[in-house]
Amino acid sequence: MHECMKTIALAVLVTLLAASCNARSDGAAAAATAQQRAADELKQAVDEHLTNAAKKAPARRGDFSVVINGAKLFAKNCAQCHGPRAEGVVNWQRRDASGNFPPPPLDGSAHTWHHPRRQLINTIKNGGRAMPSFSSKLTEIEISNIIDYLLSLWPDEIYAVWAERNAQFEKRSQ
Repeated sequence: MHECMKTIALAVLVTLLAASCNARSDGAAAAATAQQRAADELKQAVDEHLTNAAKKAPARRGDFSVVINGAKLFAKNCAQCHGPRAEGVVNWQRRDASGNFPPPPLDGSAHTWHHPRRQLINTIKNGGRAMPSFSSKLTEIEISNIIDYLLSLWPDEIYAVWAERNAQFEKRSQ
């Protein structure tokens, strides 16, 4: 849940709690009704906000079983370098003694979202400077499942930017 949503949810809970406490301690029906009405209005505003935010966020590829399969494949093939939660390694932005960058985060907090899906597939298939090739270990479908899992980790804002960039890349590549 994003920070904005957490803040709104907390505000709703506090308002509902206050309405409940006021109704019990006051005993005044009018005050309780006004508090409840305010709580109901706040809840409705939050529900509308969340509905509108959900409408604006682009749909994620894949279904739940694809994401779960991607998570399992990630754990088996990628987590030893990129971390169990795709968090990467500390100081991933600094070159190691060999001049290579350590495994970066893939959870949306680093640069992975700058790359279109095709490039992500290519990197997993063929490897990179320090990354091994997985072309003999993973099928293209398995690679795509891993990418869908990673995309599921990204905040909506990051995913939305990536989805737009990816669509533009695909359009240019046609």
